[in-house]
Amino acid sequence: MGTTGRLARSGTRAGALAAGALLLTVGCSGGAGDSGPAKDDPNPLRAFRAWLKTDDSGRDDALAGHALHISLGYRPGDRDGVVRVLTDYGPWGEAEGQVGPLAGAFTEWWDEDPAAGSARILGQGGKTARTVTLYDGDKPSNLAAEFRSWTAKNAPGGARLAPHVTELTIGYGAKGPGAVTVATDYRTYEDKETRKNVDALGKAFADWWDGDEGAGTVTVTSEDQGTRAERKLSHA
Repeated sequence: MGTTGRLARSGTRAGALAAGALLLTVGCSGGAGDSGPAKDDPNPLRAFRAWLKTDDSGRDDALAGHALHISLGYRPGDRDGVVRVLTDYGPWGEAEGQVGPLAGAFTEWWDEDPAAGSARILGQGGKTARTVTLYDGDKPSNLAAEFRSWTAKNAPGGARLAPHVTELTIGYGAKGPGAVTVATDYRTYEDKETRKNVDALGKAFADWWDGDEGAGTVTVTSEDQGTRAERKLSHA
Protein backbone atom coordinates (compact mmCIF):
# COMPACT_ATOMS: atom_id res chain seq x y z
CA MET A 1 0.00 0.00 0.00
CA GLY A 2 1.23 3.50 -0.76
CA THR A 3 0.15 6.63 1.03
CA THR A 4 -3.48 6.02 0.02
CA GLY A 5 -5.56 5.73 3.17
CA ARG A 6 -2.93 7.14 5.50
CA LEU A 7 -2.72 10.48 7.21
CA ALA A 8 0.67 11.85 6.16
CA ARG A 9 2.06 14.45 8.57
CA SER A 10 4.88 16.47 7.04
CA GLY A 11 7.44 17.92 9.43
CA THR A 12 7.32 21.49 8.18
CA ARG A 13 7.67 23.25 11.55
CA ALA A 14 11.30 23.66 12.56
CA GLY A 15 12.31 20.25 11.26
CA ALA A 16 9.57 18.55 13.25
CA LEU A 17 10.02 15.02 11.97
CA ALA A 18 12.96 13.13 10.59
CA ALA A 19 12.81 11.68 7.08
CA GLY A 20 10.36 14.38 6.00
CA ALA A 21 7.12 12.72 7.13
CA LEU A 22 5.46 10.64 9.81
CA LEU A 23 2.84 8.23 8.51
CA LEU A 24 -0.01 7.58 10.89
CA THR A 25 -2.49 4.94 9.79
CA VAL A 26 -6.01 6.26 10.14
CA GLY A 27 -7.71 4.88 7.06
CA CYS A 28 -5.89 1.92 5.55
CA SER A 29 -7.42 0.07 2.65
CA GLY A 30 -6.88 -3.36 1.27
CA GLY A 31 -6.03 -2.23 -2.25
CA ALA A 32 -4.97 0.72 -4.36
CA GLY A 33 -8.31 0.85 -6.11
CA ASP A 34 -10.38 1.42 -2.97
CA SER A 35 -12.39 4.62 -2.75
CA GLY A 36 -14.99 6.32 -0.59
CA PRO A 37 -15.04 6.37 3.24
CA ALA A 38 -12.53 3.55 3.61
CA LYS A 39 -10.00 5.69 1.77
CA ASP A 40 -10.77 9.17 3.02
CA ASP A 41 -12.06 8.95 6.60
CA PRO A 42 -9.36 9.96 9.13
CA ASN A 43 -11.15 7.91 11.81
CA PRO A 44 -9.76 4.33 11.62
CA LEU A 45 -12.82 2.75 13.23
CA ARG A 46 -15.17 4.23 10.66
CA ALA A 47 -12.71 3.55 7.84
CA PHE A 48 -12.29 -0.09 8.88
CA ARG A 49 -16.04 -0.57 9.18
CA ALA A 50 -16.57 1.03 5.78
CA TRP A 51 -13.94 -1.19 4.16
CA LEU A 52 -15.55 -4.30 5.64
CA LYS A 53 -18.74 -3.39 3.81
CA THR A 54 -17.08 -3.01 0.41
CA ASP A 55 -16.73 -5.74 -2.18
CA ASP A 56 -12.94 -5.35 -1.88
CA SER A 57 -12.93 -6.82 1.63
CA GLY A 58 -14.80 -9.98 0.66
CA ARG A 59 -16.30 -10.09 4.17
CA ASP A 60 -19.83 -10.34 5.49
CA ASP A 61 -21.14 -6.80 6.05
CA ALA A 62 -22.32 -7.83 9.52
CA LEU A 63 -18.70 -8.16 10.67
CA ALA A 64 -18.40 -4.37 10.81
CA GLY A 65 -20.89 -4.11 13.65
CA HIS A 66 -18.66 -6.09 16.01
CA ALA A 67 -15.90 -3.41 16.06
CA LEU A 68 -16.79 -0.84 18.74
CA HIS A 69 -13.67 1.23 19.40
CA ILE A 70 -10.09 1.54 18.18
CA SER A 71 -7.13 3.08 19.97
CA LEU A 72 -3.47 3.49 19.09
CA GLY A 73 -1.08 3.46 22.04
CA TYR A 74 2.59 4.45 22.14
CA ARG A 75 5.28 4.45 24.83
CA PRO A 76 8.55 6.30 24.14
CA GLY A 77 10.80 3.35 24.99
CA ASP A 78 8.92 0.79 22.89
CA ARG A 79 9.83 -0.13 19.35
CA ASP A 80 6.42 0.70 17.95
CA GLY A 81 2.77 1.22 18.80
CA VAL A 82 -0.04 -1.16 19.69
CA VAL A 83 -3.58 -1.00 18.32
CA ARG A 84 -6.46 -2.10 20.51
CA VAL A 85 -9.70 -3.08 18.82
CA LEU A 86 -12.62 -3.39 21.24
CA THR A 87 -15.36 -5.77 20.10
CA ASP A 88 -18.63 -7.08 21.48
CA TYR A 89 -17.53 -10.72 21.27
CA GLY A 90 -18.05 -12.83 24.35
CA PRO A 91 -18.84 -13.61 27.09
CA TRP A 92 -15.29 -14.28 28.12
CA GLY A 93 -14.23 -17.81 27.34
CA GLU A 94 -16.03 -17.67 24.01
CA ALA A 95 -14.48 -14.51 22.58
CA GLU A 96 -11.19 -16.23 21.72
CA GLY A 97 -12.98 -18.46 19.24
CA GLN A 98 -15.15 -15.69 17.84
CA VAL A 99 -12.67 -12.92 17.01
CA GLY A 100 -10.73 -14.80 14.31
CA PRO A 101 -12.52 -13.38 11.23
CA LEU A 102 -12.34 -9.81 12.55
CA ALA A 103 -8.68 -10.18 13.51
CA GLY A 104 -7.85 -11.49 10.05
CA ALA A 105 -9.77 -8.68 8.38
CA PHE A 106 -8.08 -6.01 10.48
CA THR A 107 -4.62 -7.39 9.69
CA GLU A 108 -5.38 -7.34 5.96
CA TRP A 109 -6.82 -3.81 6.16
CA TRP A 110 -3.83 -2.49 8.11
CA ASP A 111 -1.61 -3.79 5.32
CA GLU A 112 1.73 -3.68 7.18
CA ASP A 113 1.67 0.04 7.84
CA PRO A 114 4.58 0.95 10.19
CA ALA A 115 2.35 3.02 12.47
CA ALA A 116 1.88 0.02 14.80
CA GLY A 117 3.53 -3.35 15.23
CA SER A 118 0.64 -5.36 16.64
CA ALA A 119 -3.06 -5.33 17.40
CA ARG A 120 -4.88 -6.69 20.40
CA ILE A 121 -8.43 -7.76 19.62
CA LEU A 122 -10.44 -7.29 22.80
CA GLY A 123 -13.61 -9.08 23.78
CA GLN A 124 -16.35 -7.90 26.13
CA GLY A 125 -14.87 -6.24 29.19
CA GLY A 126 -11.67 -5.29 27.38
CA LYS A 127 -9.71 -8.53 27.85
CA THR A 128 -7.38 -9.52 25.03
CA ALA A 129 -8.87 -12.37 23.01
CA ARG A 130 -6.19 -12.44 20.31
CA THR A 131 -2.97 -10.62 19.39
CA VAL A 132 -1.90 -10.28 15.76
CA THR A 133 1.23 -8.88 14.11
CA LEU A 134 0.67 -5.82 11.94
CA TYR A 135 4.21 -4.73 11.05
CA ASP A 136 7.66 -6.07 11.95
CA GLY A 137 9.84 -4.36 9.37
CA ASP A 138 12.40 -1.57 9.53
CA LYS A 139 11.73 1.99 10.68
CA PRO A 140 8.49 1.55 12.66
CA SER A 141 6.67 4.69 13.78
CA ASN A 142 6.33 5.62 17.44
CA LEU A 143 4.29 8.78 17.95
CA ALA A 144 5.28 9.18 21.61
CA ALA A 145 8.97 9.08 20.75
CA GLU A 146 8.46 11.44 17.81
CA PHE A 147 6.54 13.91 19.98
CA ARG A 148 9.19 13.83 22.70
CA SER A 149 11.94 14.38 20.16
CA TRP A 150 10.15 17.30 18.53
CA THR A 151 9.28 18.88 21.88
CA ALA A 152 12.86 18.67 23.12
CA LYS A 153 14.12 20.48 20.03
CA ASN A 154 11.35 22.99 19.31
CA ALA A 155 9.09 23.80 22.28
CA PRO A 156 9.97 26.46 24.88
CA GLY A 157 11.59 24.57 27.75
CA GLY A 158 11.14 21.42 25.70
CA ALA A 159 14.36 19.73 26.74
CA ARG A 160 13.09 19.82 30.32
CA LEU A 161 9.49 18.83 29.47
CA ALA A 162 9.98 16.04 26.94
CA PRO A 163 11.38 13.32 29.26
CA HIS A 164 8.21 13.50 31.37
CA VAL A 165 5.97 12.17 28.56
CA THR A 166 5.30 8.50 29.35
CA GLU A 167 2.54 7.50 26.92
CA LEU A 168 0.50 8.79 24.00
CA THR A 169 -2.87 7.28 23.11
CA ILE A 170 -5.36 8.18 20.37
CA GLY A 171 -8.87 6.81 20.82
CA TYR A 172 -11.56 6.58 18.14
CA GLY A 173 -15.26 5.88 18.52
CA ALA A 174 -17.85 5.67 15.77
CA LYS A 175 -18.75 9.36 16.09
CA GLY A 176 -16.65 12.48 16.15
CA PRO A 177 -12.89 12.95 15.78
CA GLY A 178 -10.19 11.11 17.65
CA ALA A 179 -9.14 12.09 21.17
CA VAL A 180 -5.48 12.14 22.19
CA THR A 181 -4.30 11.55 25.75
CA VAL A 182 -0.70 12.35 26.69
CA ALA A 183 0.29 10.84 30.03
CA THR A 184 3.18 12.25 32.07
CA ASP A 185 5.02 11.29 35.25
CA TYR A 186 4.37 14.64 36.91
CA ARG A 187 2.70 14.38 40.32
CA THR A 188 0.60 17.24 41.59
CA TYR A 189 1.53 16.69 45.23
CA GLU A 190 5.27 16.62 44.48
CA ASP A 191 5.67 19.44 41.98
CA LYS A 192 4.18 22.91 42.40
CA GLU A 193 4.94 23.56 38.73
CA THR A 194 2.88 20.62 37.48
CA ARG A 195 0.03 22.74 36.11
CA LYS A 196 2.42 24.94 34.20
CA ASN A 197 4.30 21.96 32.79
CA VAL A 198 1.16 20.07 31.78
CA ASP A 199 -0.23 23.18 30.08
CA ALA A 200 3.07 23.69 28.24
CA LEU A 201 3.00 20.11 26.96
CA GLY A 202 -0.56 20.61 25.76
CA LYS A 203 0.50 23.62 23.74
CA ALA A 204 3.55 21.78 22.41
CA PHE A 205 1.37 18.90 21.28
CA ALA A 206 -1.04 21.20 19.47
CA ASP A 207 1.89 22.85 17.68
CA TRP A 208 3.36 19.49 16.74
CA TRP A 209 0.02 18.06 15.61
CA ASP A 210 -0.31 21.08 13.34
CA GLY A 211 -3.95 20.84 12.28
CA ASP A 212 -3.91 17.13 11.43
CA GLU A 213 -7.44 15.77 10.97
CA GLY A 214 -6.59 12.57 12.83
CA ALA A 215 -7.79 13.95 16.18
CA GLY A 216 -9.83 16.84 17.53
CA THR A 217 -8.65 17.19 21.14
CA VAL A 218 -5.66 16.47 23.35
CA THR A 219 -5.66 15.98 27.12
CA VAL A 220 -2.38 15.98 29.06
CA THR A 221 -2.52 14.37 32.50
CA SER A 222 -0.30 14.12 35.56
CA GLU A 223 0.56 10.66 36.84
CA ASP A 224 -1.74 10.99 39.83
CA GLN A 225 -4.54 12.37 37.60
CA GLY A 226 -4.71 15.45 39.81
CA THR A 227 -3.89 17.81 36.96
CA ARG A 228 -5.30 17.83 33.44
CA ALA A 229 -4.88 20.22 30.54
CA GLU A 230 -7.29 20.01 27.63
CA ARG A 231 -6.83 21.68 24.27
CA LYS A 232 -8.61 21.58 20.92
CA LEU A 233 -6.55 20.59 17.91
CA SER A 234 -7.55 22.93 15.12
CA HIS A 235 -7.66 21.55 11.60
CA ALA A 236 -5.84 23.47 8.89
